[in-house]
Amino acid sequence: MRRYLMAAGTSLLLCLTLFIFALVERLPWRVAIEGSAAILALIALFYVVFRTGLNLRFADPSLTTEQLGAALVLLAFLMTQAGPARSSLMLFYPVAMLFGVLRLGSRRLMTLAFVALAAHGTMLALLMAREPQVDRGALLTEFAVLVVVLPWFAAMGGYVNRLRTRLSDSHRELKGAFDRIEQLAIRDALTGAYNRRFLMDCLAGERSRAERLGTVFSVCLADVDHFKAINDSLGHAAGDAVLKELPVCAAAGLRAIDVFGRFGGEEFLLILPGTTLEGARAAAERMRRSIEAARFAALAERPVTVTIGVAQHAKGEDVAALLARADRAMYAGKAGGRNRVVIG
Repeated sequence: MRRYLMAAGTSLLLCLTLFIFALVERLPWRVAIEGSAAILALIALFYVVFRTGLNLRFADPSLTTEQLGAALVLLAFLMTQAGPARSSLMLFYPVAMLFGVLRLGSRRLMTLAFVALAAHGTMLALLMAREPQVDRGALLTEFAVLVVVLPWFAAMGGYVNRLRTRLSDSHRELKGAFDRIEQLAIRDALTGAYNRRFLMDCLAGERSRAERLGTVFSVCLADVDHFKAINDSLGHAAGDAVLKELPVCAAAGLRAIDVFGRFGGEEFLLILPGTTLEGARAAAERMRRSIEAARFAALAERPVTVTIGVAQHAKGEDVAALLARADRAMYAGKAGGRNRVVIG
């Protein structure tokens, strides 16, 4: 529809030009009126095609080629009626071709250029047959100019289109690279979960929101039990495999707004916006049970458990103090036998 509106606007400029020529007596009023009526009929026809969805049956739903071809043929027809204004109206050939530059390739543009030349040549032949007294030298000179200009314009338009395509491809590649860099900046390289930097930014944002709006949030700090024993007995590859799979197990039952990531080493942090201490304890318990029930391929049937410390943000408390309370609760759970949730 945007391309259709561009074409319609350009066509209306031609209507305006026809009436200006009629006002200065360079064109008969009959030609200006009939030419404008034909242009408006063409605009209405394509409007119906777009509004009914018939354009979707074409390979190019914008119908750029069809709109441009119709405009070129209509221009050629106007040339037979234009009289003294014909040489000025010829400028609309490259104006019409310009409409296809950002959409069509060299081959399609060159084809349309030859369509325009064929239509214009046919109309000139009919004009010379109808009016023998017409200045044939001037007509042939105008046609010669079009023979040079339109193919050249099509070639340059195709070149511009190729440049635009390459620029568009480069833009997509650059955007993809930025997206990958952004993911590398916030994701842990081993586990694919959010990294410590991102988690700290989220915590700062939640604390700011809590202080401004009086909302609550809680954190759960989880540590893998006996992780050193896994590395010592089965190797670091097995330990890495556990760390890679653990975020998938932990994510079960979490909300879309919850944030889970690797805090460091074998420690993971869960941030629960809008969650009280009791809700955070329940979420931590679900996470603990999910991990305990999981089976890690690198450990055969050996289960993995975690100890989780839970703390709710207190008004005026900074992030470091909140994490320290969760950390103390987690270590209290370690001292109490591991594989449990402890409130801080």
